[in-house]
Amino acid sequence: MKLKVDKLSMVPVYEQIANGLRDLMYSGVLQNGQQIDSEPKMCLEFNVSRGTVRKAIEVLIGEGRLRKIPGKGTFVTNPDVAYPLNQQLFSFAETLDAQNIRYTTQVIRQELLPANSEIADNLRIKKGSNYLYLERTRTVDDDVLMLIENRVSLSVCPDIERVNFNNISLFSKLEEVSGQRISFARSTYEALAVGTERGKILGLPASAPILKMQQSVFMADNIPVEYGSVWLKANKYFLTTTLQRR
Repeated sequence: MKLKVDKLSMVPVYEQIANGLRDLMYSGVLQNGQQIDSEPKMCLEFNVSRGTVRKAIEVLIGEGRLRKIPGKGTFVTNPDVAYPLNQQLFSFAETLDAQNIRYTTQVIRQELLPANSEIADNLRIKKGSNYLYLERTRTVDDDVLMLIENRVSLSVCPDIERVNFNNISLFSKLEEVSGQRISFARSTYEALAVGTERGKILGLPASAPILKMQQSVFMADNIPVEYGSVWLKANKYFLTTTLQRR
């Protein structure tokens, strides 16, 4: 693989190997689905112990850039789910459906909670009044791809807390329960470390990079119906957009 390690460097050897493999992925030398050299071969190439090579591989597995398949080897996995940032509004479930990606959605928390100041302002409800808090994971190929936290206005969608949201698209259910069409959404995106609590759910170390989307969804007449956060694995999800020059 034409990687070099400097055993006199202050950077640990396993980290040098992980950095080199990562650079080969970024440059396209190692591509999605490609098998990397075996651990014994890398031990000979770098003249290091198997534990050192294994630690480097585990770093990249933790980042989601490598995947071990028992009996076959270790393979490159690159971001493979796109979310289009165009003028039309889609839910994440709808974008997965459009790409023919099979997934499962699991509710891990669903309850009525009193609104604090931030949530009350964003849903335009009274502070302390109830809203539906919904926390779900979405999994693709046995990998938890995203953590979704929704906060839904009960004044717009009464009794929506009774819905079982396992494997159900939120947007379609909001429109069904409210009897209205979703009009638009305002979203912001932020790259940050996932943290301990959400890292456990997503199977990531607390320091792992994550893409957080904060979104407010509105019905007609600028009425907010949902205020949510979506935590996306940065190594699995990428954003696409089409821009016109005028």
